[in-house]
This record gives sequence, structure tokens and C-alpha cells, in this order.
Amino acid sequence: MFKIGIIGMGRVYDYQIEAVKEIRDIQVSAVCDTDEGKIVKKPEKARFYKNFHKMIKEEKLDAVVISLPNILHYEVAKVCLEEGLNVLIEKPAVLDIQEFKNLVKLSREKGVVFVVSLHYYFAKEVQWFKRKYDEELRKQLGEITYFRSGFFDPYIENGKLKSFAKSLNGSWIDSGINALSVIGKFIKDLEVSESRLIFIDEINRYGDIQGTVFFEFGFNNYGLIETGWVYGIDCKISRFRFENPKKEIILNHSKQQVILKESEESQIIADFSKTGNRLVNHYKGVFLDFIKHLEKGTDNIDFAYYIHSLLFDAVSINGKIEECL
Repeated sequence: MFKIGIIGMGRVYDYQIEAVKEIRDIQVSAVCDTDEGKIVKKPEKARFYKNFHKMIKEEKLDAVVISLPNILHYEVAKVCLEEGLNVLIEKPAVLDIQEFKNLVKLSREKGVVFVVSLHYYFAKEVQWFKRKYDEELRKQLGEITYFRSGFFDPYIENGKLKSFAKSLNGSWIDSGINALSVIGKFIKDLEVSESRLIFIDEINRYGDIQGTVFFEFGFNNYGLIETGWVYGIDCKISRFRFENPKKEIILNHSKQQVILKESEESQIIADFSKTGNRLVNHYKGVFLDFIKHLEKGTDNIDFAYYIHSLLFDAVSINGKIEECL
């Protein structure tokens, strides 16, 4: 049984705590939030703290889960790692790639586990298709030659950004990493070729409301990820095309379905829509994976670094197009 403490009891916490209820190897011993009103959300046997320093000093925890606003991730994770605690941190782990490197270095110096919670990696439809593709569908479909992923949230209402969304640091930082968690599971050599992020606020260098980022991979293959808060829809979907031009796979993340499209006809080949809340399902996968890392002393740093690098590359090259030769 691993005793954990959760730092931050916002929107993500609600899904995490529901997921943990179904995992017998984790006990939430303590929770922390600066808002005392959130004490009503704590598990019955967990202690509530307003100060995370006090929590990690007084509690004998095996690990902490950091679910704070993005801007607070680095400093809080740094303190926890320095105290020799294993850490599971929400995505994005940081807002700067050097900070990511710093935390990895610190975790290895302290000999503790540092894992990034990339929850879309564990979506049921993604897991199912990855397994099926590796086992049998690759023979029918061939290699991936194109992808298009769209992650959209209705965070602008009556022309105004919803107040909570400012802490998300823009649609690309918030949702781009989710899309990359999916696409990166299938494609290991992505490179950002062009980026178009549209800003309304400057929030720690981030704050776009709409983004389109183009990628290259393999030999003359390409794809794109679109994010946005301006369309008034809650929709997450990823499409893949293959060497077999007649077939397309659609992962409907919102409905937890896998769809095979052939010519003009489509059929659902895997359906997890009745397996419960999709985000709770994601976090069950996150926590079960974290247990394995704690037991083995391993991490997901290589993959997390790969997609964080792509995430920040898109920000750094935004608006730049090479001169046409």
C-alpha cells in the first residue's frame, strides 16, 4: 500500500480522487489546498492541510501528486524532490524545458521516482488501438503516413475567456500536450515544422486561444494538431491515415470509441462509451502506471521529455516560416 498526498484540489483533483477509490494499492493519506472550503472534498480518513510544506514534513508519505496550476508546478515539485519524495506531477510538468531538465536531474540525484501524468496516454480507445495496431492491424493498414488531431474546449463564452482558463496557459499548452500524448504513442520521430498560435493574453509567455501546429515525420510524412477555445464545442478526436490509402482510423476521445473508415462507410470497432467517465478512466491508468514505477524505481521521463520538447518547440517557432528558396 502506497500512502500519497495530493497537493491541489481543483478540477483535476475531482477525477483523480474518483479514480483512486478503485485502486487498492493507493491510500490518500493527506490533501492540501490553500482554500479551506475544499476540506469537504477530502477522503474521509485523509488529513487536510493549507500548507504543503507542513504536509510533507508531518506526514510519512511514499509519494505526492502535484495538481496545482501550471505556473506553480516547478517550485513545488522542486521542494518535494529535495525532501526525497516520489512525485507524480500533472501535465505539463513545467512551462520551460530547462526547468524540466532541472527536475529530472534533481530526482536522479535524490534517487526518487519522478513521473509526469500524461493522462491521455491511458485513454481506453488509445490503449486499445495501440495494442491492436501492434498485434495485427499494422499488417492490414501499413505504417502511419498522416495524422490530424483536434482538441477543442468551450472556454470562451460571450466573447470572454472563462476565469479558470487563465491558469491553463493557453489552448496549446493545455491541450497540445494531450494530443501529443496520443500521437507520440504511435510516432517516435515527430518534428515541429510550423506553428500558428493566436494570442489574446500574455500569460507567462503563453495564452493562446487557438493553435495549429504542423509536424513532419518519417519520409515525407506529415500531420497537424489543432487546439482551440473559440468554437464553443467540447470535442477531442485524432485521425490516422496509412500506407493503405483506403482505410482511416478515427479515435473519438470524447466518446471513447475507435472508428474504422473505409471509402464512405464507417464502423465502430471498439466502444468504451459505457465504461464510465473518460477522465476517471484516464486517471485509473495513470495511477496504476505510477504504482508500477514506484515498485520498480522507474519513470516515464524519456517519453515525457520528448513531448514536452515538441510542446515548447511549437511555442518558440510560432509565426516563423523559412524563406521560400
